[in-house]
Amino acid sequence: MPSSGMPDLSERLARGDVIVLDGGMGSELQLRGVPMDKVAWSGLAQLSHPDIVRGLHEDYIRAGADVIIANTFCSSRHVLEPGGHGDRVVAANACAVALAREARDRTADRPVAIAGSMSHAIADDRGAYPQHKGRTTTDWRAPETLRATYREQAELLAEAGVDLIALEMFQGEEGVPAVEAALATGLPVWLGASVGHRGAGSYVPTFNHPDIAFADALDTMIRPGLQAVLVMHSEVADTGIGLDIVKQRWSGHRGAYPDTGHYEPPLWDFAGRIAPEAFAAAAQGWIAQGARIVGGCCGIGPEHIRALKSRVA
Repeated sequence: MPSSGMPDLSERLARGDVIVLDGGMGSELQLRGVPMDKVAWSGLAQLSHPDIVRGLHEDYIRAGADVIIANTFCSSRHVLEPGGHGDRVVAANACAVALAREARDRTADRPVAIAGSMSHAIADDRGAYPQHKGRTTTDWRAPETLRATYREQAELLAEAGVDLIALEMFQGEEGVPAVEAALATGLPVWLGASVGHRGAGSYVPTFNHPDIAFADALDTMIRPGLQAVLVMHSEVADTGIGLDIVKQRWSGHRGAYPDTGHYEPPLWDFAGRIAPEAFAAAAQGWIAQGARIVGGCCGIGPEHIRALKSRVA
C-alpha cells in the first residue's frame, strides 16, 4: 500500500490533472451517529468514535478520493480549551491523523494524500458562535494568541505525518496567522476561502462577513509559497463566482469544494441537499473554469465523491 500520495499529487497538479478530494467529515459523522459537541463540534470524534472516523475515511478512498482530510477542523486549542478539553489537544490531532493513515494503509490501492485541517473556528464570546457565550474569558482572537495556537496545531499535524495542510473557511485577517503557521512547517499548504452570495450588484462578500469583500479577504491572506487556493464551504451556486475572483488574484493551482445544507449549531441541517449527479455536473463546470482540485465539504458524502470520480475518471 502507498505510504504517501504527496509526490504523485504534486506531479499530477503540475500536469494539470484533476485531483478529487473527499467530502464532509463532521456532517457525515453526524449522519453515522456521532454526537456533535456544542463547542468542539466533531473535533473530538476521533477520540470517542475512532472506528467510525476511520471507516468514513475508508469510504471516501473507495469512492475515489485522491486526498482525505483528517478530522481536525475543530481540534485546535482555541476550540477545545474553551470547551473544557484543553488537555486533549495533542491527542485529538495525533489520533485524527493516525486514523487517516490507517485508513489509507488498509484501503488504498493507489497514492492517497492526507491533509491536516486548520480552520477559522474559534470558540469565544466575540465571534460568530453565540452558542459558546460564557464558556471562556480568554480573548482567543487576539493576534498573539492565534499565532501561538495555530503554530501549535500546524506543528502537531506535521509531527503526526500529514502530507499537506488544508486551511479551511478563512475569510480575512483571521487567516493570516494560520497561513503563516502552516507555511512555516515546510509542508504544501492549500488555502480554503469561503465566498458569500453576490447581491443585485457586483459586490461579493465572504461567507460569514457581509462587510468583507471576498476579493479583499483573498488579498489579505494570499502569500507566496501556497500551493493552491480553493473556494470551499460555500454554496454550490456561489462557488463559480468565487473561482472567478480567485483567478484574478492567484495564478497557481485552484480548486473548489462546496457545502450543501446549512449549520444549525451544533448540527448540520441537510435540507435541500444536492443530489450526487447534480453535484458532479456542477463540479464539471468548476473544472472548466480551471479548478484542478475538486471535492465537497459539509453535506457532501461518499456517494457524491463517487459520482464526481466517475465524471472525471
